[in-house]
Formats: sequence, C-alpha cells, structure tokens
Amino acid sequence: MLWSREGELAALERLVASASGGRGGALLLRGEPGVGKSALLDQVARSANLRILRATGAEAEATLAYALLQQLLLPVLDLAGQLLAPQAAALRVALGLESGPPADRFLVSLATLTLLSEGAGERPLLCLIDDAQWGDRASLDVLAFVARRLIAEPIALVAATRDGEQGPLETVGMEVVTVGGLQPAAAADLLEQRWGPGLAPAVRDALVGATAGNPLALAEIPRALTPEQLAGRQPLPDPLPLAGELEGVFLERVELSEPELRSVALLCAAEGSGSLPVVLRAARHLGISDPEPRLAGLGEMLRSDRSTLVFSHPLVRSAIYQGADAAARRAAHLALATALAGEEGQADRRAWHLAQVAVGPDEDVALELERSAQRGLHRSGYAAAALALERAADLGLGGERQTRRLVAAADAAWAGGDASRAGMLLDRLDRVRELPSPVRARARYLRGLIELRGGVPADALAELMVSAREAVEVDAPLALRALIAAGEAVFQAGDLEMRRQITSILARLPLDETPPSLLAHLYLSVHPATWGERPERLADFARVAELDDPELLGRAGGMALGMGAYTVARELLTRSVARARALGAATALAWALGSLAQDEIRRDRFTWAEAFATEGHRLALETGQPNLACQHEAILVELAVLRDPEDDARRLADQALAAASGRGLLGTLVTVRRALGLLALASGDADGALEHLEMLWQGPQGQRGVAMLAVPDLVEAAVRAGRPELGRERLTAYLAWVEGGPSDAAALAARAQAVLAAGEEADRWYREALHLHPAPDRPMDRARTALLYGEHLRRERRRVEARVQLRAALDTFDRLGAVRWAERARAELRATGETARRRELSTFDQLTQQELQVVRAISQGATNREAAAQLFISPRTVDHHLRNVFRKLEVRSRSELVRRVLEGGLEP
Repeated sequence: MLWSREGELAALERLVASASGGRGGALLLRGEPGVGKSALLDQVARSANLRILRATGAEAEATLAYALLQQLLLPVLDLAGQLLAPQAAALRVALGLESGPPADRFLVSLATLTLLSEGAGERPLLCLIDDAQWGDRASLDVLAFVARRLIAEPIALVAATRDGEQGPLETVGMEVVTVGGLQPAAAADLLEQRWGPGLAPAVRDALVGATAGNPLALAEIPRALTPEQLAGRQPLPDPLPLAGELEGVFLERVELSEPELRSVALLCAAEGSGSLPVVLRAARHLGISDPEPRLAGLGEMLRSDRSTLVFSHPLVRSAIYQGADAAARRAAHLALATALAGEEGQADRRAWHLAQVAVGPDEDVALELERSAQRGLHRSGYAAAALALERAADLGLGGERQTRRLVAAADAAWAGGDASRAGMLLDRLDRVRELPSPVRARARYLRGLIELRGGVPADALAELMVSAREAVEVDAPLALRALIAAGEAVFQAGDLEMRRQITSILARLPLDETPPSLLAHLYLSVHPATWGERPERLADFARVAELDDPELLGRAGGMALGMGAYTVARELLTRSVARARALGAATALAWALGSLAQDEIRRDRFTWAEAFATEGHRLALETGQPNLACQHEAILVELAVLRDPEDDARRLADQALAAASGRGLLGTLVTVRRALGLLALASGDADGALEHLEMLWQGPQGQRGVAMLAVPDLVEAAVRAGRPELGRERLTAYLAWVEGGPSDAAALAARAQAVLAAGEEADRWYREALHLHPAPDRPMDRARTALLYGEHLRRERRRVEARVQLRAALDTFDRLGAVRWAERARAELRATGETARRRELSTFDQLTQQELQVVRAISQGATNREAAAQLFISPRTVDHHLRNVFRKLEVRSRSELVRRVLEGGLEP
C-alpha cells in the first residue's frame, strides 16, 4: 500500500496515459533514500497496461560501460535484427555481444531509441530505471538521448534517483517529481498498520517526527527497538537512527548472524550484477562448502531464484558492504575475481574486482585495467574507460606509464563529454614536476580542445600553440592536430599574428600525403590569402573529397568556403554531413552543419539554413560543445534578421551577444554585429547600421575578414547617414581585398561604387553590378542591387525604369521570405505610383524545422528508417512528422511531396 502518494501517482498516470496515446515522455523521481521511489516504480509497473522494461543501477557496475543499458534492453534484443546494419552492429559491440569497429556513442543511442520504438510496436512501452545515481555514465548518456526524443513515441521513461545526485538525466528537461516524506497523519497510519496496539501513541509521534515521514525509516527503525521501548515503558535511543543512517539499522541485523552468513551476504553485495552462480563459486573459494542454505538465512533482505539475486532495498546492500572491514571486502573481491577467471565476457568485471583487492602498487592489475579501458573505448564506453585508466594510473609503478595513463583517462573523459572530469585529471598531471615531453604536449592539446569547445578561445589558442611547439620534435601528427585546432581558435580569439605563427610552424613540419598533412597543406593554401598572398595546392580539395572522415571533410569544406571556392565547399560540406549521419558521428555533424548552414545562407536558401542551424545547435548542446552552440545561435540571428519580426530578431541577437561576450567568442560577436547592422539597414535606420558595421573595424585584426565582407553594407549605410567619405575610405581597402576574387565580390564592389556615385556614373556602375551577379546563386544580393538601382532611378524621376527594378527586387524578396527588405521594396514601389500586394505565406512556412529536415531526407529518396538514422530520431518519429507534413501541405504521397518541394524552390 502507498500512503499519501496521490500527487506522485497522478504524474506517473498522466505520463503512462500519454504514452498509451502515442505521445511519450520522461519523468524523474527524486528523493532521499527510503522515501518510497522504488515503491512508486513498483506501483506504476503493476497498474500500467504497458509492456515493462526494468533496470536497476548498482554501485559495483557504475564503472562498466553499458551495464545498465544491457539490463534494460535484454528483453527486446531479439528485435535488433530489424535495425539498420550500422545501428545493429554498434549496439551489439557496445553491449559486448560481438566484436567489431569501435561503436560511436550517438549511433548506440540512436540504435537504442529505434530498438525501443520497435519494442513498442504492438504495445506501448514503460521503461523503469531505479537507482539511476548508480548507473554507468555510458548508459545514462544513452537514456538522456532517448528521453529527449520520445514526443512521437508510445514510450514512457521513468527514472528514480537520490537527492543531491547530478547526471545526464538531469539535463534533458524531463519532468521532475520530488518524492518527500509522508504527511504526519499518513506516517502515523503506516505505523499503526505495521505495529498495532503494541506501539504507544507517544512513541508513534516521536517516530513520525524523528523520521520526517520517511517510509523506510518508519518501517525499519521500530525493528531495532525493544518491546519495552515500543510500549513507552523504556526511553527511546537518543538520537534515533534517521533516514540517512538506515544502513546502520540494516547492518545491526546482519551483524547478529553467523560469520559464514555475513561472508555470503558480503559476496552478494560486492558482486554487483546479481549473478547467483558467480556468488556461489566465490563462496566456495572462501571455503564455504555449502553456501546456498546461507542465502536462505538472509530472509527478507535478499530474494533469489535459480540465477539472480535481488536485495530488498539498495540500503541493505550498501549497509552490508560498507559495514564490512577492509580486509573482508578485499577477500570478497578476490574470491569474486577468482570465480570469474576464464569466464567469457567477464574480463572487465574481473579487472575491477582485482583493483579492489590491491592495497599498493600492482602493475599486473594496472595492465588488466588498461586492457579493460581499451575494450571500453572500443564500445564507446568513455566514462568507464576514464575510470579504469585513472585507477590503473594509481595502481601502476609510477613514472611515464602513470602519466600516460592519466592523459589517456583525460582523453577518454573528454571524448565522453565529461569536460570537468577531464580537467581534473589534467590538473593532476600539472602537479607532476617532470612530465615526459609527449605526455605534456598531449595534455596541453586536450586542455586546449576543452577550452576551444567550452571555455575562452584565447586561452585555448595559447594552450594549443604550446602543445604544437612541444610536439614538433616528439610527435609531428599531434603537432599538426594542435595547429589545425589552433587555426579554428584564431577566428574566435581574433589574433592575426598567431595565425602567422601557425602558418610558420606548419611550413617547417615534415608534411607527407597522410590525411592530417593534407589538411595542413590546405590550411597553408587558404590562410595566406588573408593578407594578400595567393593560395596554392587547390587540387588538394579534390583529394580530400575522396576521404571518408567527416571531420576532415568538414574542416576542408570550411576552408574552401572561407576562400570563396563555393562549389568545392558545398561538395565537401554535403559529403561531411552525409558521412557524419551515416556513422552516427554527432560531434562532427554538429560542426559540419554550421558550415553547411552558412553555405545555404550564401546561396539564399534560408529555409534549409535555418533547419541546419537549428539541428546543429541541438546537437552541439547534446555533445557538450557550448561554444559551437553559440555559433549556431549567431547563424540563427542572421536568419531572423531576414525573416522574423524585428522584435524577435533583436531578442535573439541580444541573447547571442550576451552568450558570446560571456565566453570571449569574438568571432561570433562580429557575426552578430554584422547581422544587427543589416537589421538596421533594412529597417531604414542608417545611423544604427553604420554604428554596428563600423564597430567591426574597431575589433582585433583577426576579424577583419568579416569587416571586409560587410563593406558594401557599410558604404550604403554611410551614404544614407550623410557620411560618404567614410564609405569611400572603407571601399578603397575593399577593392584591393577582392581584386581577382569571385564574381559575386566584384558585383558587390560595383554596387558600392554605384552607391557612392551619382547620375550617369551611378547608372553605369549599377548595370555593371547586375551583369556581374552570378546566376542562379546569390539572388538576394542581386535583388538588393536591383532595389538600390530602382531607388536611384526613382530619384532621377525615371519611374517606369525604376518599377522594373523594384518589381524584380520585390519578387525575389517575397520568394525568399526576406520580409524587411520586401517592405522596403514595396514602399519604394508605392513612391513610384504603383501598389504591390503583400505576398501570402508559403505553405512550407507552416513546417517546423524537424519537419523540414524530414522533407529534405524524403525528397532525396530516403526511406523512413534511413531518414531516422540521418536525423538521430526513430522511424516512428519520422512517420509522425511526415503525417503532419502531408496534412499541412495537403499532399497524399511521397511523389506528390517531392513535386511540391521542387515547385516551391526548396530542392534539396
């Protein structure tokens, strides 16, 4: 019976009802030990007419990658054959069911989501996770991924965790229900039900007050009292054992037992997975010839069947283990390790039991842990690998092996998204007086990456440069990686001189034709263009396109985009995104989506740009890259300036500015500043536009590229603000900067000269600009040129000619959804005596960003399963979005949808 739990049960019932109706969700139960979280899980399991999957975290398995996940998925693993081959393989490797290439953790997460979705095919699913605070990090990361994506699934996920514990499940925005103690009346009722007339009212009230209504305390503390104390004829202990001390209550009950019973109980507590055969073998190694009757002697504290053991409450297990002395615990772990010797698939458990036995340096055990870490990394169990490597470092003989293991542990923690743990491990290395050069360089590199993705870019740049200089002589591949990462940091840090140093060091390295060297060649080709030198080795871009590494493809695509090789950039970035989706490489995908969104903006495909940036922002947050998330926010600001109401655009810009300023992201700041300049310009605020755009010239030299790109806008703002001399000054530098560049740059240069000119000279420059604008790319720029030309013609009283240009501009602005520029063109047309109707919203404007991504994948010929794999959602969610798309667009088939996409100018 559950006392006074109407609120908690109501929340659980709402979740179950929603999942039964096809709209799943997740809920987190929080509370102190013994407060009734497990009882609530039991109650919802009994009452829900859903298929139940359950798993319980255990301290002994917290270091074993995917232990909790394997427990949860075991009943549905027979459905793994229905997954796409890469997902099925990744899941089997992660769970240790087969060998294969290392499993990407996001591919494992996607496989889990899809498997659960398949499991809910005939009957909605209820997943119950108890003692989540003891779940292994790899499993919890997967469950957090799943929890974010249940809205279109008939799946309910409920996890229970202790107060004060923080983990991945706390970050996903799931509903949190705090389970507190019982109200006094309900607590008194519970005591009356359990202890009857033998309990004095005064004692009852004292117990209610002392336990704060904790149900387990109310049930267990009276067991430790004598009948005289319960009846009130003897005083109660002062103080009473409270909820946080319940382990002691359980321990007292165990300590009354015989030694062999205590030994068997300790083996059960230390084993962790609940394997009865392992416990029985270990007991015999301790000299207990007939251990099974001893298990029966534990009574209600431990339930067992032929193969598994389950404690009645986690505190029972904790009390038994913590109450044993150190020698007894070591003996138990040694017996368990001996019992696991030679067992297939049990090498990791055996290594951890041996680690618990060691009391001093033991290189043999350290090597076992190191091998366990390698197996964990192979399964993308980064958190478990980090723990194993750290323990191996503690148990080893010191010296270079210890420092190498610590830096490898930091590397694993960072790869697993645990930046704080990685930083703590690197701090330990900082305290070592004489680090070997390779280890020191690697540690600096890792600290630089952590800073680059989530800290201050200037600090990241400094760390990466130190790493590169130290690695030049001892680890050339590491030096290359550090320098290329430093190149990424330069833009955000705004340090042009550091870019020169990067180029100088790269030029001295013995580069070959390996992938890192190839990327270094490209960097040397692209970045000298920043200060006037001509790029070389452009043919290397074609060679990069033949590779399969999504990160390498994405970096090369970003370089091509920066140097104006737009066709090459688009090919590389598209391939990078496709490879990242195929591999489930969410970290690389988040980065590549930003560059691809920028390319879509450049091509004026704003709908797709917004979809990519929105997806990239979500993935950046999920993969622990807050700085990258800020960059995606800046892209969304650029799009809001074109497409959203002015108040919304300013609000988004303010948020992005605050985030970028707080993180020292100077490159992101100038991107947002430029967007605000365009917002002011389109809204007719020339002075405000000039203020924002001129600020780009006040920042570090490293941001001059953005300042140069904005010169045509600055010239327009300067002329409108009555400061044409400033426009001429900036234009002189711009003309030199774009000399010999692509035709779109030449067209913008001609437009800027037209804005500064008058009469026939302006007319000539406008015609030259329209001639130079590339087709069909950059319709937005061409439309803005036509708008300015139309304004010029109207001022020259050439109204008929002006209308031609203004109509062309308005049609393009309306088609692209550039609402502010469309209003400006419409106002100019009215000034010529012609009224243009407002454009009706496209039906595609009704679609959400996720729906647009589904439309894109389906339009490219993907099946629902293939689209789900690309978008890190389940096939059922794809089907949900597709039904919404069909309803909103009033189409009935995929072929009709593809035709509507092409007709709407949204070709993928």
